[in-house]
Amino acid sequence: MGKSFNSQVVVVLCAAWVLGLLAALVPYRWGGIALGGVALAGLALALAGLALRLPLLRRWGLVWWVWLLAGVIALLAGFYFQWRTPQPGSQDISRKAPEFDVVVTGKALNLPRLNSSGKRRFFLEAQQMELGEAPYTRAERVTGKLYVTVAPDQAEGITPGRKVSIKGDVYLPVTAAFQGGFDFKNYLAQNDAFAGMRGEEVYFTDPTGQGSWGFWRLRQKIVDVHTQALGALRGPLVSAMVVGARVVDLDGNLRTAFTRAGLAHTIAASGFHVSLLLGTVLALTNRLGLRTQMLAGLGALGLFVMLAGFEAGVARASLMGAVGLWGLVQTGEGDVTGKRQPLHLLLLVAAVLLLYNPNWIGNLGFQFSFLATLGLMLLATPIAQSLTFLPPALAELIAVPTAAYLWTLPLQLYSFGLINTYAILLNAVAAPLITVLTLGGMVTAVVGLVLFPAGVWAAKLLAYPLDFLLAIVTWTNQLPFNSLAAGKITAGQMVLVYVLLGLVCSGWDWWRRRWGWVALFGVAMILMPLLYNRMTQLEFTVLDTGRIPVMVIENRGKVGVINAGDEKTVKFTLLPFLQLQGVNQIDLGVAMPGVSNEGWANLSAVLPVRQLYGELPDPKPPKITPQPLSALQDVVLGQVNLTLTQTQPSLLRMTAGNESLVWLPESRFEQQDALVKQGVLPAHVLWWSGGTLGNRLLQTLRPYGAIASNFRVKKGDLGRLKRLQIPTFVTGQAGAVQWRPGRGFSGGRQESAG
Repeated sequence: MGKSFNSQVVVVLCAAWVLGLLAALVPYRWGGIALGGVALAGLALALAGLALRLPLLRRWGLVWWVWLLAGVIALLAGFYFQWRTPQPGSQDISRKAPEFDVVVTGKALNLPRLNSSGKRRFFLEAQQMELGEAPYTRAERVTGKLYVTVAPDQAEGITPGRKVSIKGDVYLPVTAAFQGGFDFKNYLAQNDAFAGMRGEEVYFTDPTGQGSWGFWRLRQKIVDVHTQALGALRGPLVSAMVVGARVVDLDGNLRTAFTRAGLAHTIAASGFHVSLLLGTVLALTNRLGLRTQMLAGLGALGLFVMLAGFEAGVARASLMGAVGLWGLVQTGEGDVTGKRQPLHLLLLVAAVLLLYNPNWIGNLGFQFSFLATLGLMLLATPIAQSLTFLPPALAELIAVPTAAYLWTLPLQLYSFGLINTYAILLNAVAAPLITVLTLGGMVTAVVGLVLFPAGVWAAKLLAYPLDFLLAIVTWTNQLPFNSLAAGKITAGQMVLVYVLLGLVCSGWDWWRRRWGWVALFGVAMILMPLLYNRMTQLEFTVLDTGRIPVMVIENRGKVGVINAGDEKTVKFTLLPFLQLQGVNQIDLGVAMPGVSNEGWANLSAVLPVRQLYGELPDPKPPKITPQPLSALQDVVLGQVNLTLTQTQPSLLRMTAGNESLVWLPESRFEQQDALVKQGVLPAHVLWWSGGTLGNRLLQTLRPYGAIASNFRVKKGDLGRLKRLQIPTFVTGQAGAVQWRPGRGFSGGRQESAG
């Protein structure tokens, strides 16, 4: 009775802490108090009242004061989150940003790693900033962390603890370009940084310095062992399976391939690695005493944490493993992998970690790790027991990835709108190979740290299973609908699905017996709103892509893209947006002249493009042959009609019902006046590059709104637009702007001339 009492109380109180921190992420506040926390406190108060009347709650040990305490904890969690949220100090370098052509001196905090743009990135502890024209006339003391990117050749010699001076531009990070997109500002804030720097040149104040000693040296030696044995491409992949891709320079294409295939967890230091490591250590020390086994396991865990870094997923998995080892010594039996540990243990670990760093609650890595472990605890055994027609080993191979997949899928749909269609099957098939490679990588890493040549020789034996795994991943990614864009679900849908999962996994037989109907209802709650939105949607979205004008047209399941931009635009803005919208095919593409359109080759390599109009400058052709732009006459995309006018310069007119939007290319006053003389027709919305606009053209077009694809518009042009009472949206300042015919604009902040 006492044990059950303690377990139930731990679950409720720890869940209140975790949920209270989650509620603090909700933007709605009242007097600085998170309304989500207030709602949780109110719910706990109601449950406290029910506990006085329901004998069932009292039998569980959940008396009224437990619920009351849970409400207080949920409310306090919001205040604690605000108190612990990093803020820039008075002398933080972000207070000086933006600054151009300056020199920042400080201490490197980590080894430079490759980013997705091919540059090296690292954090710098800023100490001094030199400003003014060279030779710099003013030096100011600064503090804080700075996110720095430099060319690969400039990063040579930068090691943790080494003092460096970097010349370049300091800037402020931006938020997501569209709802659900990558929030660079939030990413830096989670790392206690509030400014970035585009470095051009790096100078060392100590030319012979080597930086401070640290576990990064051992980590680098492990990478060197695998790289020398398996090559610059495959070697870091094995190292990532040992210490995680976060601290290893893994090729971007390989990282993307594993993510698309649903194997991202294998290259992220997580519970899988801890389970494998502890299982091996316990097997090797099986003949020794339990306390010796625990010490050996804790030693291996400590080394793993030092090498992989104390980040959210590593911390959660390692703490779970440590508690499992302690339980092994206390009881003389147990499963340190965490699969059979009770729910209260996971919640206790999560609460302790979030007490240490409450900002981890918004970290996707922490959230996925927690949910995957929860899925293993609640679903792995029931799924394996239901597969009685399979051998036990095969049933477990299927049950483990299925349980983790089901509990992480709602968060994946909410965050990315993606479904890894073959992930469960691939994880089951690849599990033996991944186990061999991870365990082999650990063994060769240890051997290499002691005797480098022996480690290199042993690591060469991993080439065969590694090639086999890469072949499977490549083949899977070539299958149709491998990475299916289903579309982003709402937070309410995600919460509803998790409630249904929790009910099915609970001890209530009524819900468990009806799991099929519950699953059907959950799928319907996800699919029906997505399908309804796709079939009724009519909107034009101008993305925030700097000076490159990019638009996405969505109309009743049909998708058109006007301009793709360059490779960077496709990779970081266009593709993520299409993915969140559930787009798996582009029905119509248009490449306008005078606009960067090299990215069509990259876009068509991921999504099929059925029709493409325009001339492409990229020597690397897309997978479809484009038609001449002049052939773009009365082309239909659902209810939208697209026509390239015969004027000089040509305009792209998009008509939906009784309203139209016109793209105006960069043009001078005299060219705009010529358009007026040629009899250009009025338009409801004007889309242009942000250049100068003439009064005569504006008075002829008479738009009720204007969208500029640029960082800013000149005050004179904004003044003319304001005098004509034309609301104006500038993507570089307002973010992505959406126009819905008949319903107006949304998603952007209107600019003013003042």
